[in-house]
Parts: sequence; C-alpha cells; structure tokens
Amino acid sequence: MKALVVIFERLVPISGGGTPRTFHIVRSLARRGHEVYVAASFGVDGEQARRELGAAGLLPLPSVSRMDPRKMRKYALIYPLNILRTALYAWRLKPDLILSHNSVAAAAGLLAKALRPRLVTVLDLTDLLFEYLGDYRGAWLRGAAAVGRWLERLSVRRSDRVITISRAMADILTGEYQARPRRVDIVHDGVDTQVFRRQPADDLRAAYAPDADHVLIFHGVIDPQDGPELLIEAAPAILARHPRTVFWMVGDGTAVPGLKAKAAEAGLLDRFYFSGWVRQAEVARYISASDLGLVILPDVLSARGRVTLKEFEYWACGVPAILPRLPALQEVVGDEAASLFYTPGDAADLAAKVNELLADEDRRRAMGRVGQQRVAQQFEWQTLTDQIARLCEESVRARD
Repeated sequence: MKALVVIFERLVPISGGGTPRTFHIVRSLARRGHEVYVAASFGVDGEQARRELGAAGLLPLPSVSRMDPRKMRKYALIYPLNILRTALYAWRLKPDLILSHNSVAAAAGLLAKALRPRLVTVLDLTDLLFEYLGDYRGAWLRGAAAVGRWLERLSVRRSDRVITISRAMADILTGEYQARPRRVDIVHDGVDTQVFRRQPADDLRAAYAPDADHVLIFHGVIDPQDGPELLIEAAPAILARHPRTVFWMVGDGTAVPGLKAKAAEAGLLDRFYFSGWVRQAEVARYISASDLGLVILPDVLSARGRVTLKEFEYWACGVPAILPRLPALQEVVGDEAASLFYTPGDAADLAAKVNELLADEDRRRAMGRVGQQRVAQQFEWQTLTDQIARLCEESVRARD
C-alpha cells in the first residue's frame, strides 16, 4: 500500500498537539511494510526527518507556531495553500490512501479524491478545531468560523473512514456532525514510554521550587480556550492548606502573559514558575519532579469529546493526575484509582481535590503506580497506532 499522511503541524521534532499520534502512525505504517509519504512541517533537514519517520518521501509544508499571537490570521493564509499543495502532491503521487490529522488537513484529501475517485480518505480526528474561535477577538473570525465549521462537517461526512479518540467524540461526530456510524472507529491517544518515564530530576526541584513541600504541574500549550486561569483562582485555597506549594506552568502559549498578570495581581507570582517552551524529553523530567499533574479544560462541546495527552504522560512518569469531569476523560480514565475528577470550571472543587491528595503521600504514590501499569497495558503508542494502521489496510482492501 502506498500511503500519504498529512498534518499541518511541525512533525519532526515532535511539537505536541497531534504530532505524537501522527508520528507514530507513520512509523507503524512503515514498520508494516507500506510505502509512506508525509506532508507536514519539519524542523530538521529532510534526510533526518525521513530517517526518523521511516518515510519514503516528504512534502515540506509551512506551519504556524501555536504560540504566535497572530496565529489565527496566519492560519487563514497558510492553510488554503497547504490544502492545494497537498492535493496536487497526492495527484502526482497517486497513493492508495490519504490519512489526515484533523479536519483542515482532511480537506486536502477530499480535494485529491475529487481528482482521483479511487483514493481512500481516512480522517484521524482528535479535536474539533472550529469550536474555539469564539475565544478570539475580531469580527472577521465570525466568517472564518462559519467556513471552518462547514469544512469540518464536510470532512467528517465525506471521509471514507473517521478514526477518533473516544466514544464521547464518536457520539458527537455521528450526532451533531452527521457522520455515518459504520464509518467511525475509536482508537485512544497514548504515550511513548521511552520518552515519558520516571527520571531523576532533583536538580529541577532545587532550581525552581527550592522551598517547596509540594509541586503541581500543568504542561503543554497554554492557550486561553482551555481556561488555565482556573489554577490561579484555585491557588489561594490550596496555599491556605499547603502554604509551601509551588505551581509549575511548563510550556508556552498565548495565555501566558495574562496568567502572569493575574498571578501578580493576586500576589502569587512567587508561587508560580513559568518555564517557557521546553523539549519533550525535558517535560518528562519536570513531571518526574512534581507531586501532582493537572489537566484544565472547560465544559464545552470539543472538550467533552477530547482526551489530552497530559494524563498519560503524568501516569507514565508515576505521577497521579487531577482531571475535569468530562465525558471522554471519564470514559478513558475510568475509575479514580490513578486520577481524581473535579467539576470543570469550579476552582473550589479543583482546590479540594488537590488538597485531598497533597495530604496523603502514600495514596499519591499508589496512584502513580496504578497509572504506570495502565499506560503499559493500554496506552502505548506503538500498540495503538498499529491498530490505526490495520484500519487503514482494511479500508484499502474494502475498496479493492
């Protein structure tokens, strides 16, 4: 099988978001003997990217930094060009299958299929991209949101197969987005335990939390749509019970300047450490130096079906997580043996759950061990992306 994998993000080195999943999909397809081409952005030279991915060829695409304050305007310019370039590349390449990460990249597959009807299109959908535009200012975004939502629904309805991350997201797609249920499959997100594992990190604790009894970590892209200010709202109640607690915000994003201002206004800046962007391997060390991992998401449509990578990365490093009580997270995480749930948007409930675990070190350690076991049994990338590769093979066989 000749396959083209498409993602409109920087794929090598892995940049977060959907790139870990897509990176391992490419490697699974190549490992299973398929001829794999990749359209994506790359931060290394082509030969290194091909070697790391096991790909037969690459189409380098421009990308937009998720930390860029003007990213929405740049997306509006760059994504249509990427759709056209990728569709033309597919027309010349003549693959059997295009697998696209998320709905915008899937538009390239649909355009290519219009030129070559026997092409099989697979949409790997982990997020609803256009449910967030209301969080950005600018009247022009109303038009962009309308076009984007139309494109997202078209991609979901017209793709030959949709693979998504949770039953909750599948229900959204087959309900509001009108996908055909028999075309929708579920493969959860996961983690690479060669990268995310318990590591020595006393130097990080000594450098960035020298007086702390406890460290809480929130990591990844720090964007306004996820409501990260909830942690600042919860901090006073946590510090009242555990005054020697430090909050690590590891990563970067457009919400960071506002968060720093809110922390300063609340007199909490000395309790918050903002690392800026760090390499993926270094994130694992920050997690290993922490006592609790946090996931913050609001109760909105996309978040109800979404499963972030954070909880798996916390678990892989032996750190329990505190998560919002949302359908997809409850479905995938299951019971509270390795994580506790709080009411989304409720700072008091978040603080109560944090205080509950900070008061019991033995319980935290036990939860961390359960999380590591679950990752090993259910959430290793190689096992999960081999499932995706088999679904792709099945789709091409069904065409023939």
